[in-house]
Amino acid sequence: MSASRAALRGNKPLRNLVILAGATAIAVVAASVAVINDQSSVRTNFVPHPLFEGLATKLDRVDRIVYTSSRGMGGEEIVEMIRKEDGRWGITSRAGYPADDELVRRALLGAGNMEAYEPRTANPEWHRNLGLMKPEDIGSAIRIEYFSGEERMAGLLVGKVPERAVDVKGEGLIYVRRDGEDQSWLARGHMPLHKNAVAWLDPAFVDIPREDVARVTLWAGTEHPVVMERADRSAADFVLANIPEGRATRGAPVINKTAEAILESSFDDVVPAETLEMPEEGPRVTVETFDGLRLSLIMGGQGGALWGAFPVELDPELAVEGSDMEAAKARADKLSARLSAWAYKLPQDTSNQLVQTLDAVTREAGPADFMSVPVE
Repeated sequence: MSASRAALRGNKPLRNLVILAGATAIAVVAASVAVINDQSSVRTNFVPHPLFEGLATKLDRVDRIVYTSSRGMGGEEIVEMIRKEDGRWGITSRAGYPADDELVRRALLGAGNMEAYEPRTANPEWHRNLGLMKPEDIGSAIRIEYFSGEERMAGLLVGKVPERAVDVKGEGLIYVRRDGEDQSWLARGHMPLHKNAVAWLDPAFVDIPREDVARVTLWAGTEHPVVMERADRSAADFVLANIPEGRATRGAPVINKTAEAILESSFDDVVPAETLEMPEEGPRVTVETFDGLRLSLIMGGQGGALWGAFPVELDPELAVEGSDMEAAKARADKLSARLSAWAYKLPQDTSNQLVQTLDAVTREAGPADFMSVPVE
């Protein structure tokens, strides 16, 4: 018998402590094996399946999509999109303004193709950890609902994106649960999760190609307009046509940026045109093309921002020789149909460019501006 064994037999408390430590170690090993076996069993036996069985084949019946998210103590943010008779989708809170077709398509396919990839907790007390608390409970989940008439075809609560944001095949992963059920899932799929109506608006705006623009005029109709024009379609730069005496242009980059501001702009929001009253003497911009299209921008302030209405007309007298007037009319009609019924909130950068005066785009002329270039 060794000295250590003899010491244990002679020291009963120490012997009991050693026995307890051994038992604990055995229990830990057993628990670890059980957990590993259980996880292995789940991974082996669980087969990913559609979150909404059969929905993918019925998406053509969906005529209303509703996104609901929490605004904290401010209540809920609701974005409702309805399919109109012409098949286009409109946003209810923006008087039916067209929604972005691509986003709507992704919202539909996202629900139809989403798979339950791995099961997660069914304990409601743990939903908050996955971002799956309902928006009416001031939770961070987004509720997405799909309707056909009064029938709710599917309801989904979407939560956090896990640290492992894609699976081994590169598919997106996100925590979800079916609305009304406690069981949560790590789901596989993609869908837009925009919480406000503006993000869903069709982004198409003033899409007149730069090469078609002959003239842009700021402060049109006033005593001191800013007229920027191009001689023909091949001209690289806009030039300031009415430089005041004793002044010089600030250069092509400045003039081009000002002339192109509305051509390259987006918009921040939209309302029906009749809901805003534009001032008679407000800033006015005109864009005229080589084939006779004239787009006007009538601006006015509302809520600390600059809004614009966009009447469109075709003036054959503006068209250069050889213009296709039939095509020009079709383009004018299309642009008018898109813009004329609405007033648009302009981004601050765009607004700043469109209200520039002659003093802002010119400078005091210096000796170098009066030097003539010798002719060889």
